[in-house]
Amino acid sequence: MQELKLINPLLIHKKKENENFVLIKVNAFSCNYRDKAIILKSALKMQEGLNFQASPFAFFGSDFVGTIIDKGASVKDFDIGDRVIPNCAFPKQPFPGVAPGVVTNEASKGWLKLHKSKLITIPNKMSDEIASGYSIGGQTSTSMVRRVNLKDNERALVLSARSNTSMFIINNLLAKGIDTTILTTSDWDIKEKSLISPAKLLKVDKDNPNWERLEGLDNFDVVFDPFFDLHLEKAIKQLNTGGRYITCGYKNQHQNFQDEYDKFNVNNLHEIMLKVMINNMSIIGNCIGTSEDLEESLGAFNPDTFIIPTDSKYDIKDGNKFIEKTYNDNGRLGKSVLIYSS
Repeated sequence: MQELKLINPLLIHKKKENENFVLIKVNAFSCNYRDKAIILKSALKMQEGLNFQASPFAFFGSDFVGTIIDKGASVKDFDIGDRVIPNCAFPKQPFPGVAPGVVTNEASKGWLKLHKSKLITIPNKMSDEIASGYSIGGQTSTSMVRRVNLKDNERALVLSARSNTSMFIINNLLAKGIDTTILTTSDWDIKEKSLISPAKLLKVDKDNPNWERLEGLDNFDVVFDPFFDLHLEKAIKQLNTGGRYITCGYKNQHQNFQDEYDKFNVNNLHEIMLKVMINNMSIIGNCIGTSEDLEESLGAFNPDTFIIPTDSKYDIKDGNKFIEKTYNDNGRLGKSVLIYSS
């Protein structure tokens, strides 16, 4: 009863303008790579002198799991008490006047009022820890694998393997029995290697990332790449005739993201397009996925075979450690999650 008293001023069902909305209490959330630029831009804005236009704080976070506390009169597909995650379907508009794509950049608020078309329920067998980092990875990876139309006898290469999106792609490919090779610049321990078995793991020297000298790296039918600005030209060279390269993002989303190793990442448009044209290759851009992609991903979820671990969990009092772990720990595998107390 005490909790109901606390949230009573926030209830939305009595207002006509809220008839298609739900009120969500966030159970846990996590950050994606896209959130890094949002956090940095907010921090830099706060540091621009002591002007009164910059707020002294900013919300962030685009993946979350929450519980429905209240709903509008026209919300029929959800019940109070349901656990939900974002449905970031793109590019189709999900409802008149509702934008497609990422649902929120402010999951850290803890309370969210969202349109019913931007949410989906999750299986009971999915924990809050996994659910809090599932939507964008599950939706994007399913879309990417669908769009390249892999055949059973084809081979796939996944780049930047420790990124969350790449881990979701690997999970998807292994479930389909695809011959998969992954590239990484990081060290993987025995337990981590077992997660991605039977995929073949090849390590690239970050100081001298010359793939042509990498033993065991052959040509592939499909290359999956979360960071086109790091790999495009090198990746195209690893494709068979008629091969497909698909990407869903880029590293240097802000000028402050660039580091000394980026000098090795030179993408020559002339060389790329000449190779693509002569060998009948395809370059595919992918932005998230459809509602059907997310539904398929959730329908196939099995906690016993899901390979992506939760790296770490933090209480709300340790928000600084959560951000540090999320973006400054190169050894992280899986999401770092911030859990709100009940």
